[in-house]
Amino acid sequence: MKRILVSLTAAALALTSAVSLAGCGSNGSSSSKDASSSSAAASSKVEESSSAAAISAEDVKFTYNGATVELNSELDPAIEALGDYLDVSSELSCHGKGEDMTYTYDGFAVNSYPDSSGVNRVLEIVVTTEGKPTGKGIQVGSSVSDVVAAYGNGYKEVGVYYAYDAGDKKSLQFYIENDAVKEIDYYYSV
Repeated sequence: MKRILVSLTAAALALTSAVSLAGCGSNGSSSSKDASSSSAAASSKVEESSSAAAISAEDVKFTYNGATVELNSELDPAIEALGDYLDVSSELSCHGKGEDMTYTYDGFAVNSYPDSSGVNRVLEIVVTTEGKPTGKGIQVGSSVSDVVAAYGNGYKEVGVYYAYDAGDKKSLQFYIENDAVKEIDYYYSV
């Protein structure tokens, strides 16, 4: 079963990477940033659910080992606060002059973009394993009904994602497969 899930995840990452690289002019390297940052563009069909309750700015803050990371904050202090990472990669940025960075940790990744002054900022945090819940207790493995109970019906379906808008270009997105959360994406739209 685990091998099937890994294969399905790899296929989904490859597909979304191809979509995101098509308009980027990337150097061709692939990372979780490519896969998850394309989630907002994963489908041209966007369906809005019945209720339009937005989530708050607090809902798009990621906390790990006592460190809280905010979207669009400076990358270096965030990485320092999160502690030792497993891997780091970079590629030519689609968002500005410089490089997009991906810092990989156990079960999540932090992706960045260079702002107009060249400062790397947190673009997104992608959570791929259990044990790293959102502020409202949703984690990989939670059911769709758990997500809706915690965050309400104010989501948009974007392909396989339930996307909640927090305003100020920030969103919280849940990749749903077989009625369960497979990935959580804290996302800033540059």
